Amino acid sequence: MNCADLLAKFDDLVKRFRNEFNDIIEGERAKMKAELDAYNAEKQRMKVIVVTDNDIIHLNVSGHKLTTKRSTLCQVENSLLASMFSGRWEDSLERDQDGAVFFDFNPQYFVIILDYLRAKKVATTENPAPLPIVPEDDAKNFNNLLEYLGLSDEIVPAEIVPSEKFNRHSSGVTLEEGGKIAVNGPNGGHSYVLGGNIYQQRIVRLKMKLESFQNNDWMFVGVTKGDVVPPNNLSYKWPGSYGWGLGRDGQVWKDGSRTNDHALKNVTKQNDTVELVLDCDAAKLSLHLPTGQRFHIEIPKPQSWRLNVNFAYRNDKIHIIDE
Repeated sequence: MNCADLLAKFDDLVKRFRNEFNDIIEGERAKMKAELDAYNAEKQRMKVIVVTDNDIIHLNVSGHKLTTKRSTLCQVENSLLASMFSGRWEDSLERDQDGAVFFDFNPQYFVIILDYLRAKKVATTENPAPLPIVPEDDAKNFNNLLEYLGLSDEIVPAEIVPSEKFNRHSSGVTLEEGGKIAVNGPNGGHSYVLGGNIYQQRIVRLKMKLESFQNNDWMFVGVTKGDVVPPNNLSYKWPGSYGWGLGRDGQVWKDGSRTNDHALKNVTKQNDTVELVLDCDAAKLSLHLPTGQRFHIEIPKPQSWRLNVNFAYRNDKIHIIDE
């Protein structure tokens, strides 16, 4: 093979190599472009839509049409509703043929929730939004929906028990108005007073007014085991007692032991009306204050409970309020 043939063969190999190399480059370029296009499409899809609090939202709750404002649905941070209507997932919300956001919920329950959220918008610390009341037979399903929507800590439906009264107490305590009022003795010292009802299921709301709490020093409100046999006057220390020491220190007690939580410090005073919400089914005890603050304690399940109040100072008085 002469020199010219060798050069021609070499040129042919170079040409073939160049073509194969270009094919590889073009393939990689096409692959990178496809990935970039997919990234941009995803970025665009995830882009937050500009929304305002005053946007009108149309809802279809299992055929029941409702209209409200975006700000109403987004009031409770970290709830499912607040996330859904933040604007981030606007294009992903399931809608009916008219464009209304569709929810496959019981409309009766959702209307109760929406009414509470509406009331919350205009509520004040002096006049908080009233908690919804649902029939006993509906409580479990209603609570399940609250849990799903992430609203359980905000909305606690309550069954009011108007027949509650004090009936067991230390020797230094006196009862008035048929057991609706308990008063510590003139000598002071720790004394307990227990409610007459025993609770094992459902949701119970108990309102109590601190009618005499002059020094704002200390008064325990909570629950203890329904079958308790009082071993002493220190009912907040009994095994199975849960609740809060109101006053200057703001103590939290769980199973008869004091925690290091002082979130309630100096947030209650004389003539305040406090509310205990005992959710036997969810195993949770809540304290609602006139300031709008709410505190929660997990309690054992299953268990039976009764109201537990403990005084420390002379002539302190508490009054069970029926509604």
